[in-house]
Amino acid sequence: MSHRFEVLDSLRGLCACAVVLFHFHTNGVLCNLSIVRHSWLFVDFFFVLSGFVIANAYLGRLQAGFSGWRFLGLRMGRIYPLHLFVLLVMLAVELVLLLCGAGGLSTRVPFTNGRSPFEFVASLLLLNTFGLTDTLQWNGPAWSIAAEMWAYALFAVVVLVGGRRALPLFGLIAVAALTGLWLWSDRGLDATYELGWLRCFYGFSLGVLLHSALGVVRWRPATAGAATLAEAAVVAACIAFVTLIGTGPATFAAPLLFALTIFVFAGEGGAISSALRRPLPRLLGTLSYSIYMIHVFVQARLIDGLQLIGGERFARPNPVLGGADWIALPAPWSDAVTVAMVVIVVGCSWLTYRWVEQPARVWSRRLLADGRKAEVRRAESEAPTF
Repeated sequence: MSHRFEVLDSLRGLCACAVVLFHFHTNGVLCNLSIVRHSWLFVDFFFVLSGFVIANAYLGRLQAGFSGWRFLGLRMGRIYPLHLFVLLVMLAVELVLLLCGAGGLSTRVPFTNGRSPFEFVASLLLLNTFGLTDTLQWNGPAWSIAAEMWAYALFAVVVLVGGRRALPLFGLIAVAALTGLWLWSDRGLDATYELGWLRCFYGFSLGVLLHSALGVVRWRPATAGAATLAEAAVVAACIAFVTLIGTGPATFAAPLLFALTIFVFAGEGGAISSALRRPLPRLLGTLSYSIYMIHVFVQARLIDGLQLIGGERFARPNPVLGGADWIALPAPWSDAVTVAMVVIVVGCSWLTYRWVEQPARVWSRRLLADGRKAEVRRAESEAPTF
C-alpha cells in the first residue's frame, strides 16, 4: 500500500489558505503583503504535489494491470462532485438574482462577468482551461480542477501506453509544456483559463518525475537537526521566491522549487514536519480541496453582506482590480474582516467536506470496487489525495 505523506497534506492546506488570501482584496495589511499578492503561485505547488501523490498511489498499480478507466472513475469521484455542487449553488444564486432581483444585495447583473450559460457548460464539462472564453468562468479557481482532470487522463495514457518509457515521456511533456508557456504566455506562469492546462501538465509531470527520483535517491537525513535545517532552508527559499519574484518569466522556476520542497518534506524528519503533524495543520490539509473550491463563493457572499449593511462605505468595486469587489474599511477593520473570512471559509469547508466531498468519494470507491471487500474498506478509511 502506498505511503501517506501527512506533512505534505498539511503544506497543501497552508497553501490553500494562502490562495484564499490572494483572492480577497482589502486596504488592510494582511491582504497586501507581497507574499499574499503573489500567492497565486501556490497553485503550482498543488500541481507538483498532485503528480507526486498520484504517481505514489497509482503508477505501480497501473503498470501492474489496474484499469485505466477505473483509475479515471476514481479520480472523477474524488474531484467532480464538489466541483458540480459549487457550480449548482452558483447557478442558484444567478437564478435568484434573475427572477427576484438583487434586493439591494448585489449590483451585478446576473449571468454576466464569466457566468454566461455557455461558460456554465464549459465549466460543467471541465473545458474551462482551454481558452474557450476570455475570462475566468463561474467558480474561477475551478480552471485548475479541469486541468487536473485532463492531467489524470494524460497520466493514465502515458503509463499504460508508454510502459517502460513512461518516465522519459513525462520528462518530454514537462519540457514541451514549459516551452509552450514560454512562447504563448505573456505573464510568465500566470496562465489560467487560457493556458492553464499547459501550466498543470508542467507541474504535474515534474511531480511524477519527483516520485521516481525519491525512490532512487532515498532522502534520509542523518539526524533530525539536519532534516530541520533542510526544511527551514526550502521554506525560506519558497517565502523569498514568492515574495520577491512573484511575477514575470522567472516564475517558470517555481514548480522546480516546489518539487525540491516536496522532496525535502517527504522525509518528514525535521522539527517543521513535527509541527505540521499537529491537529490544526492536519485539519487544513484534510479540508484543503474544499477550502480551495468554495472560498470564492464564500468571499462573494461576505462582500454582499457588507454591501447590504454599509453600501460602498464597506465594500465597493475597485477599478485597479478591473472592477473586482474589495473591502473598503479602514486597515485594522479590514484585517479583522480578513481573519474572520478565513475562519468562515474553513468552517464552511468542513461542512462541504463532511456532507459533499467525503460521501461522494466513498460512494464512488464503493461503486468501482466491483464487490471487493478490501476495496470497500479502503474506500471508507483512505484519506483523500489531491
